[in-house]
Amino acid sequence: MPKTVKNYRWQTAPAQYGMDRRPIALGAGAMDTLFASGSLNGSVVERHWNTLLDVIGDDPDFLYTWGLTVYVHSFFWIVGGLFVLMDITNRPAFLRRYKTQPGKNEPIDWTDLRRVMKTIFFNQIVIGIPLTFAGYHGTIKGSVPHVRTLPTASVILRDLVVCVIFAEIGFYYVHRFLHLKPLYKLVHKKHHEWTAPFAWTAMYCHPIEHIISNMIPPMIGIQLMKAHIFTTAIWFPLVIFNTIRDHCGYHLPFFPSSEYHDYHHAKFTECFGTFGYLDWLHGTDTKFRKSKQHQRHRTLWGIKSARELYPDS
Repeated sequence: MPKTVKNYRWQTAPAQYGMDRRPIALGAGAMDTLFASGSLNGSVVERHWNTLLDVIGDDPDFLYTWGLTVYVHSFFWIVGGLFVLMDITNRPAFLRRYKTQPGKNEPIDWTDLRRVMKTIFFNQIVIGIPLTFAGYHGTIKGSVPHVRTLPTASVILRDLVVCVIFAEIGFYYVHRFLHLKPLYKLVHKKHHEWTAPFAWTAMYCHPIEHIISNMIPPMIGIQLMKAHIFTTAIWFPLVIFNTIRDHCGYHLPFFPSSEYHDYHHAKFTECFGTFGYLDWLHGTDTKFRKSKQHQRHRTLWGIKSARELYPDS
């Protein structure tokens, strides 16, 4: 375990850790004004953060690689597992009404489940770990902010916005590329074996797809902004939760709708993005907009299911 540095009360992070980064287009004064608000220095968040680092260590080489790997993969299995448990047991019974494709994966076949888990373990361990190390050591090693000096809330928000933009652009165009006939047959068809997906199938795919679609797009913003490990630890669980929600097979109240990507798995030919803006721009959602799933594609603010509010007939 990396040795922990106890004396961490810095007022300003050393320049060698990359905190003195200012875009050329803006002067230092403008940047100071823009990002001075929302400081976390001396806050309860910083105190808890440094307590955590006292336990796990503050070596960025460890945190950006092994630390994130264990953290993100654990999040995937635990959160996704809650949905999978519902599909295995068909309990609680009152949540069955929120299935996007009733009768599918009720329950999940154990043989299929083992096949999915085997593929995911391969992608996470054999593909994911080496790519994580290569991505960190090849791009941002030595230039990331000091891990014990938290960024301001506005810097965190800025970096997250950049991550969202580049992840959406990367995922949409890579996804459309994978739907070209030769690539679809050789690579992407594996993921589309599930016309009615469940949570863990979010990472059930060909290794090439795992690299260019699942891993690289979410990394782009982190590497461009040289984001703090704290920001990164917020961003990657958001990515994982979003893809679990998209594939979970449930449209639950008070959660963002899963109808959009569920439609893509059912029909294959539309809804390639996450948020829909690029699909609208390129006209790859025209059939979806005329569908019953589009009517259901909204956040539910009551206990009635989307199918009850917008029945098939």
